[in-house]
Amino acid sequence: MKYKTVPALPDARISTIGFGCWSLGAGSGWRDSDDAESIATVHKAIDCGVTFFDTAPVYGFHGSETLLGKALAGRRDQIFLASKCGLLWDDSRTTRRDLSYQAVIADVEGSLGRLGTDHLDLLQLHWPDHATPLEETARALRRLLDEGKIGAVGVTNYSVADTLALARLVPVSTYQGLYNMLERNTDSYHAIPLEYQAEREILPLCLERGMAFLPYSPLFQGLLTGRFNADSKFGSNDIRSANPKLAGDGYRRYVAVVDELRPIAREAGVSMTHLALAWLCRNPAVTSVLCGAHRPDQIADNAAAADVELSETTLNDIREVLETNNL
Repeated sequence: MKYKTVPALPDARISTIGFGCWSLGAGSGWRDSDDAESIATVHKAIDCGVTFFDTAPVYGFHGSETLLGKALAGRRDQIFLASKCGLLWDDSRTTRRDLSYQAVIADVEGSLGRLGTDHLDLLQLHWPDHATPLEETARALRRLLDEGKIGAVGVTNYSVADTLALARLVPVSTYQGLYNMLERNTDSYHAIPLEYQAEREILPLCLERGMAFLPYSPLFQGLLTGRFNADSKFGSNDIRSANPKLAGDGYRRYVAVVDELRPIAREAGVSMTHLALAWLCRNPAVTSVLCGAHRPDQIADNAAAADVELSETTLNDIREVLETNNL
């Protein structure tokens, strides 16, 4: 495993490959998730040198944090633990954004209990809440920082303007955003409009301010593993069935681009998964690539991508495919 440090988190040793914990456990909404295997996968990740773990209360509707807390028993001090706040839900599991003072404090207190820890290394604001003044959210964040319940603050899916506005009120150390080979500057995620362009706006911002950039969905929810074809479909019990990009003509277009990338991976002697992850890892603005995994062998394979070096010829070939397809 390779590690990075950034000026905004000078004391953190962050693995280039991180663990995105949305898919942990049988209640995650992802196909093939199993509690015992998820715990074994967390243990394998730590054994492979993964230090950055990213979860959220809404993942599995408390299930991810609860299971991760069990898995980290006796090993909490080996990792950098990040969670989120600001997404609440009702009995029908319909979510709403809430970054009010009370909601932020309650979210963190709940996360600490489920995760079995006295502090989060990083608390991230999951989505912008334009109904709540930034000053109110910042007041809660400052309290949590002063109490030592969080070590740093990050944002997810924020515009550049809102990121900078919040940074004037409280230090902002990280930015988590949608970014992969096929979604470099996309305008939506699961049909939710995005207020930023990752490659054009956010990566330069993170480099300029010394912030960590944490790309989520680095494999485009599995599409960049190369395991799917134009006829692949996701069952109703699979969260990916709710992603409109993974259906219809748009999906077939993305599959066709993956088909163009396959021979590049083959020529480089790597899998499609390693090609996609190594492409991200080499970017100086990228700190930790947040990979999901259901099984120990999957996280071990993801972790191995940190050591893959792509040649300039390979990178140029990738660039040509993406630009030719207007990606």
